[in-house]
Amino acid sequence: MGQVSFDFASELVASGYAHLTHFSPDQTAVAGIVFLPDPVCAWLAMTQMIEGCNRFGIDDGIPTECSEPALAWSEKAIKIFSSALCRPAKGDVGEVAAAFYMLACGDELRFEQSTDLTQLSVPLEKWIARLQHADLNTTLNLGEAKASVNFIQVCQNYLRYSLKEMQDSGLLKHWYLGGRGSYMYFACAAYDIMVPVQYTVNGTLHYCPMLVSVKNKVEFWPYERKAAIKAMQKLFTNAGIQTGVCLLLLIGLDNTSEKKTRKKTRKKTKSGNSFGHGQIFTVTVVVPKEDRFGATNLALCSTCGGGQESEVMVSHAELALGADHSFDCLLRKKNEDDGLSQLLFEEIREGYANISIDEDDFGGATAPDESRGST
Repeated sequence: MGQVSFDFASELVASGYAHLTHFSPDQTAVAGIVFLPDPVCAWLAMTQMIEGCNRFGIDDGIPTECSEPALAWSEKAIKIFSSALCRPAKGDVGEVAAAFYMLACGDELRFEQSTDLTQLSVPLEKWIARLQHADLNTTLNLGEAKASVNFIQVCQNYLRYSLKEMQDSGLLKHWYLGGRGSYMYFACAAYDIMVPVQYTVNGTLHYCPMLVSVKNKVEFWPYERKAAIKAMQKLFTNAGIQTGVCLLLLIGLDNTSEKKTRKKTRKKTKSGNSFGHGQIFTVTVVVPKEDRFGATNLALCSTCGGGQESEVMVSHAELALGADHSFDCLLRKKNEDDGLSQLLFEEIREGYANISIDEDDFGGATAPDESRGST
């Protein structure tokens, strides 16, 4: 979350929205707080951000002013970032805006297929078409495999999982059932957000990663787009993973330069690229300059942020998942200021390793099939 005012942090903890992890009254009342992944809170928030959704109201204890369309919430986020009440890490605001846009598109589809929002998974092809601001009846050629995305929140995860480790350890399934995607750690090569994808082949469920590279720039030329896609494809090749999605999401582009780019690339566009088992599906999404969710306006907000200790605390819940597995390098390289962070990391992870956790507990709040039941 970055830096917030002390009064705001205190209110969050008192209301149960955040967890207090550290307090130093002698140091100008400095406090440390973390937010654990919570699909229930994410689902409740989703019901209040979809235009026309009346799932909850005043009779349920939710004030009328809390139920507003996504555009209103992006405007609130801009005010918060601009006032420095909450400041994510420098450069991350584009990723926040991209995640907001992807979530809002998914929320619209969820509401269309189930007004009570009890089914969270949406077809991959419909979701991508909505991202591309395409006609609602547009159908993409995504092969025979039935694929879906299921995330209703994007959580910060600073742990340095490799793609192969995600695939082999079963984390993709856990994240899919948990209804979340992840912001990747700072300077993660080639991509910024990871979203798990579930697909079916011959009646068997499989999971693969979707890598999302976010570019918040005024101009991003065809050769740059090709290089960004190729970088993500290379990660799949190096990891030996044959099924996945590479999504390049461009936000904040100047309309004039984008029209020129489309004109140059129209004749070069290749058809037949499709999702399927054993294939790497690539797609580019250009967020409209004035999108109906206000994501582009949000992307223009400047911010700043913190260090490695906050990375450990934000990723706290993740340490339970891999406590009994070996990973190559989850934290960034050590420096003199990171010693205490490393000790904190090892202490938390050792504590989880000594706790017996049933694998079924991870998906206990989810429906047994690909679509999640009522939360």
